[in-house]
Amino acid sequence: MRQLRVIYNPLSGQGKFPARLDDLAALAQRHGYRVSLYRLTGDNRQDCEKMLAGTSDQSVLVVAGGDGTMQMVVDTQVKCQLDLPIALMPYGTSNDFADFVGLDTNPANIFSNMEDGKSTRIDIGTADGTCFVNVFSAGQLTKTSHGVDRHFKNQLGMLAYYLHGVGNLPRISPFEVTLKGDLEGTLSCLLLLTVNGGSAGGFKNMAPRASLTDGLLETIIVRECSLAEMAGVFWSVLRGEYSNNPSVIYARTANLEVQGPEHIDTDVDGERGPAMPLKVGILPRRIQLLGAEPQNRREGKM
Repeated sequence: MRQLRVIYNPLSGQGKFPARLDDLAALAQRHGYRVSLYRLTGDNRQDCEKMLAGTSDQSVLVVAGGDGTMQMVVDTQVKCQLDLPIALMPYGTSNDFADFVGLDTNPANIFSNMEDGKSTRIDIGTADGTCFVNVFSAGQLTKTSHGVDRHFKNQLGMLAYYLHGVGNLPRISPFEVTLKGDLEGTLSCLLLLTVNGGSAGGFKNMAPRASLTDGLLETIIVRECSLAEMAGVFWSVLRGEYSNNPSVIYARTANLEVQGPEHIDTDVDGERGPAMPLKVGILPRRIQLLGAEPQNRREGKM
């Protein structure tokens, strides 16, 4: 009997997943799967050591949570050198990654995808050895997202991030970065984004050319600009309308070294990331994702 290892974040999505657990268990038994549970505790180190213990080559992972939960599971798989199929049930706040690949919370889809062999190998980004499924970022705007109160995050979702970020725009200071690899140069910037999927922060068209199967990341850098220009520049980035904006650098990258101040905050999929200097890269088609439709977006034009 194959094993269905369910890894869930009890706080994601206002705690909605536990109420659906019985539906998932009933379907699993009907399809001949033995269910085991792993409840995330918030102790990332302990969770990473234990969540995949006892899994076999016949295991399928069900991840119930948001981008951060998915990131933790993927990062653990890579570090443990495992290659187990993943079924994602998006119970997070924004679910940018799940929206991009066309996944929902219907548990019946997990089993139909397995029976139909609907599985896609997708790329995974890395920031100094830490995996990310959707986005890596650096800058003070990243720090403001870490300051969002969890209560407001759960109640308002991505609107809480947006309002918090807009309120902090006047206090954002530029920082100097030196880039090596697929992008070269030294510049003063306000925000650096490296996106694997096509959306971030609840904005669905931030990277119109993004693909999860092309071995490339979308790197977007907001240059230093005046306070009067700042809101408009950030809005154009969020909407993916920056191709002719002189304050925005855009490139498709696979290897990028970023040298900058150690105190500048970084973020991987909504959680604190490694300090600079660091290297951002990609693991082509590293993860098996059930039900994914990574090419379901239109071909972007930049």
